[in-house]
Amino acid sequence: MKHPALRVLHLAHRWLGICAGLLVLGWFLSGLVMLYIPFPKLDTETRLARLTPLRADAIQVSPADAALACPATPRGGRIAMSAERPVYHFSTREGACSVWADTGVTVGPVGAAQASEAARAFLPDTPLAGPETVDRDQWTIYATYNAHRPLYLLKADDAAGTELYVSSRSGEVVNRTTRFERVAGWLGTVPHWLYFTPLRGEDTRNWRLLVLWLPPVAFLTVLLGLTLGIQRLRLRRRYPRGQVTPYRGLKRWHHLFGLGAGGLALTWLLSGWLSNHPFGLLAFSSLPPGSAESLAGGTFKPSADVDLLRRQLAHAPDAREAEWYRFAGRSYLEIRSPGGSQRIDDSAGPAQPFAVDTLATAVSAIEGRPVARAELIHQPDLYHYGRRNPAVLPAARIRLADAQDTIWYLDPASGRVLARIDNANRLHRWIFNGLHRLDFPPLASLPALREALITLLCALGITLASTGCLLGWRRLRHRKPTP
Repeated sequence: MKHPALRVLHLAHRWLGICAGLLVLGWFLSGLVMLYIPFPKLDTETRLARLTPLRADAIQVSPADAALACPATPRGGRIAMSAERPVYHFSTREGACSVWADTGVTVGPVGAAQASEAARAFLPDTPLAGPETVDRDQWTIYATYNAHRPLYLLKADDAAGTELYVSSRSGEVVNRTTRFERVAGWLGTVPHWLYFTPLRGEDTRNWRLLVLWLPPVAFLTVLLGLTLGIQRLRLRRRYPRGQVTPYRGLKRWHHLFGLGAGGLALTWLLSGWLSNHPFGLLAFSSLPPGSAESLAGGTFKPSADVDLLRRQLAHAPDAREAEWYRFAGRSYLEIRSPGGSQRIDDSAGPAQPFAVDTLATAVSAIEGRPVARAELIHQPDLYHYGRRNPAVLPAARIRLADAQDTIWYLDPASGRVLARIDNANRLHRWIFNGLHRLDFPPLASLPALREALITLLCALGITLASTGCLLGWRRLRHRKPTP
């Protein structure tokens, strides 16, 4: 390679590094935080623990009659307690719709006083300030909150700095954050995924442009640096004093750490960029259209028998919430309690798990392909495994006889689809989960070792990016002497 070309590469790496160095450093730092602290949200266990036990005797209105009060047709429903009264929570295309189960009157729109009451029930004996109305803020940017907007925000005067978000549609507490989670979010998920509120509103075009073009700039910076680092490395004909690098001081450390962590930075930048499916690359393949309705055997049909609901709830005296689901044309009720959940069929008896052959027949009808093998697995495999939460086991694994070697994973207890894997999803699993999260054997089954390895690699990346940023800062401060 001729000297002028090397000079161009050096200049390109230098000035690209000055522009993208802090970005790369931020991604390594935020990724390390994300490894241990997820984006704040209200988990199911905490939410259930705050609910009071369901009072079946207070239910006077059937689910079917309550659904008539909603402006749109419900697509799903559940029942819980609110303000010591049973309430149906329906999901519709127009958002959440809640109806009192003792009177049949709709709950919303929820006022400030009702939102404060719900928050006090969630955090009893804790002073609360507010509420203030928010449509969208940093901790409610996800589309899952769209059905409940606008939201009421209440701030607790407690040591944890708790903040609660109450739905204006259902009166439920839909999110809870603490001061520690918010600080960790600002250090982790928010900068890592550029989840800043102005970019993640209704219009996400600017956010998509940033995640489309910023990673390639950072990738090119690291690629040029790694290329130059290898070119300047001498293992045989060494530099004076037996050095493998011609640099001294901070440049020497940047060169050595670049050789050690440059390849890692390339794989993480590339896999992270591809996770957003730029230009259609690494895109998921979703379920075939109508799959959910085919497995359910029809749309959601609320029961008109209030006595049946009472008999179903009698199986779990400590029930906190119950949700309906369907499979093969029959309706079932999943009753959730602090100690676990149980499923009851439409004759008020315990629901039996679905046979693997039944699930395989349903999948074959949806795909229009024969089944090559159907089995019940009791251990995670390469495509069905848990990360933060354990995988659902046992699970039905149904392999189709097609060119894609398509595999379906379903929960035999409910018939719910856990995953559908074909060639596109396999590619995503190995490039993103494998390269970006190090979710590959044997690390996937050794979480402590995997986290320790990622921590070490992130530390290397942080050191590499930090030395580059310091060199860039020195270059910007450099002034040529006046003649």
